[in-house]
Amino acid sequence: MIPLIEFKSLSKRFGNHKVVEGVSFKLNKGEITTLIGQNGVGKTTLAKIILGLEPYDSGELIIAKDLRIGYVPQSLDLSFAIPITVKGLLEILSQHKTISKDFALSYFLDFEEIKNKDISEISGGQLQKVLLAGTIMSKPDLIILDEPTQYLDVASQQEFYKTLVELKNKFGITIFMISHDLFTVMKNSDQVICLNGHVCCSGKPTDIDSNSDFKNALSEIGVYIHTHDHKH
Repeated sequence: MIPLIEFKSLSKRFGNHKVVEGVSFKLNKGEITTLIGQNGVGKTTLAKIILGLEPYDSGELIIAKDLRIGYVPQSLDLSFAIPITVKGLLEILSQHKTISKDFALSYFLDFEEIKNKDISEISGGQLQKVLLAGTIMSKPDLIILDEPTQYLDVASQQEFYKTLVELKNKFGITIFMISHDLFTVMKNSDQVICLNGHVCCSGKPTDIDSNSDFKNALSEIGVYIHTHDHKH
């Protein structure tokens, strides 16, 4: 496997609070890696460190040379007092188009209906799709998704994950996803990492039956409870 990103014993603190400690894992080319864990355990912080938006205190972060990274945030911090249509936002997000626009919008069943609407008039789920479409048009090597399905219903979540798998298979795009959607994650991920300030456990979804720590951690996350307090 060719790693695009590698964390080596990386630690980060805010003031006296250590957010992550001794974190080590790899994001392998052409794989979907999902990071799970409770709120406040450092998931989004790791994403921001990859993007260069947060420094880290110790350890090492290795990023492949000339890596193109796309980022779809958990929410869009944008003043809706500034009028912008869905089509206008999409054009801003996809300035360097290398993927077919038709493909990028292929799962927008209602795109023609919403393209001329102000973004304040569409749902959170629709906005999330616009952000993803604009990101993939520039054909990044790696896409980072922070809780991408939080505004989607079950059917839309399934369709969303199908799109991610298609992106991986058709274009070889590597995907790093932060999610609480455990059961769909298990079906669509190549690697799952369980985080609680440190990496509690990690592996392939097929490892669950043979790895009791992994199985217990994922079971606890599935009901939004995680009581790991050990360190590796």
